[in-house]
Amino acid sequence: MGVGRYKRLKRESDGLLKIPNIVVSIPKPIEQDYQRGYIIRYFVQKSNDINGIIYEVDSKQYSKLKSSELYTSVSLDWRIGGDPIEIKKSNSASIRIASEVIPKLSLYLPNLLQFHQK
Repeated sequence: MGVGRYKRLKRESDGLLKIPNIVVSIPKPIEQDYQRGYIIRYFVQKSNDINGIIYEVDSKQYSKLKSSELYTSVSLDWRIGGDPIEIKKSNSASIRIASEVIPKLSLYLPNLLQFHQK
């Protein structure tokens, strides 16, 4: 394919497929979250790559990407308050459920006590 033809096709396709810019967002629990005992975490991964990078995003970006065919998305409740043993059990269960959508999520979340206050 010639360079001219490539540039023409590129120009024509620019309006057809917009690839979103992913901005990683690590949650910062506030006092209200600790009083409630949990936060909601949001994750996305490219739909066509089960071994691809898993991104943690904020709720606003999650809402936009949830309807995208390019990304698989999942949210989960992440317990941050209470007994550490119970927190581990609860967060492990959340990961197990979310892993039905993004199979390797447990590799992204090895610390089941992340954000726990002592």
